[in-house]
Amino acid sequence: MKKFNIISLLSTLLIANNALSMELSRHLSTSSEPTPKIRIEPKYPASAARQRREGWANFSFIIEKDGSVSNVITQETSGSKDITLAAKKAVMKWQYEPAMENGEPVQQCVNSVQLNFRMHKDGAQGVTRRFKSLYNKTKEALDARDYTKVKELLSKFATLTNMHLSEYNFLQLLSARYARDIGDDAMQLSHLKRVKFGSDNKDTKQKLAILDQRFVLEIQLNQLQSAYKTYKRIERMAVAAPDLTRYKKIIKHVDEFVNSTNELVINADILDNDYFHHALVRNKFTITNISGALTKMDIRCANKRHLYSIESNNTWAIPEAWQQCHIFIFGEKNSTFNLIEHPFEA
Repeated sequence: MKKFNIISLLSTLLIANNALSMELSRHLSTSSEPTPKIRIEPKYPASAARQRREGWANFSFIIEKDGSVSNVITQETSGSKDITLAAKKAVMKWQYEPAMENGEPVQQCVNSVQLNFRMHKDGAQGVTRRFKSLYNKTKEALDARDYTKVKELLSKFATLTNMHLSEYNFLQLLSARYARDIGDDAMQLSHLKRVKFGSDNKDTKQKLAILDQRFVLEIQLNQLQSAYKTYKRIERMAVAAPDLTRYKKIIKHVDEFVNSTNELVINADILDNDYFHHALVRNKFTITNISGALTKMDIRCANKRHLYSIESNNTWAIPEAWQQCHIFIFGEKNSTFNLIEHPFEA
């Protein structure tokens, strides 16, 4: 099946008449941050504190009708199991004011949060000699295009158990460069998404360069809702002002693509986690070409949630009233499949 993406169409799409069919935000809108009633702060794991090890963990969760938190899914982490566990335990104890619909409490099913564990403000800490030595060797191998050696050296970073945030970011950027050099867009994007900016949210050219790479790769890989969120972050940056016209033109083409008759095909796999996550931009999709075993699908929309079993070539149609839908597809490691989002029906 031919895969369509925005980048391949940008050169051929004609600008429509002055009235766009539907604004992108209608499909790619994001939920407002929920306001917690009780928010338990996580405890810094003793072993991590002793090792001066920093990290973070990002979760998706559901807020029940009584305001309690349930069905916490770990989305991304810095890799430290003790930090991830401490963060998850804290989130599960949170309490919210429930969402209301027609005067009745309802579930809030699209919620996410990231908890950071830092020994120094913004992770501003010099690199260790051991990290610097391994980093320089890996960079030299990259410069020499010795990718077998690069892969071997990158695996050795896992032995650095007390890596702090500055080192972690250096590693992600190095890994992203390796992925770019070998032509693995999905791997490159994965590493760029793991780069964590400081809480002071400095408006720097380096930050813009990283977000720009993410934006382009998210469009190339048809992760359009993520691309829209990245665009909104770029839009708020003063340093990006000279380039906003270019970004807006791309977003306009994305909107035209979402509302076109082209199928949106995502090549999916289950690698690092036991699930694949995707934010939908349309309301009808099919899962096909399954290699391996998929066990279940968790569809989470603004105030609706459903669980399904999965068979190849099944099609799901989500009511238009369900907004901001995310799907989590669980299965065996290394399983692959295609997720096809179908055009809107006239």
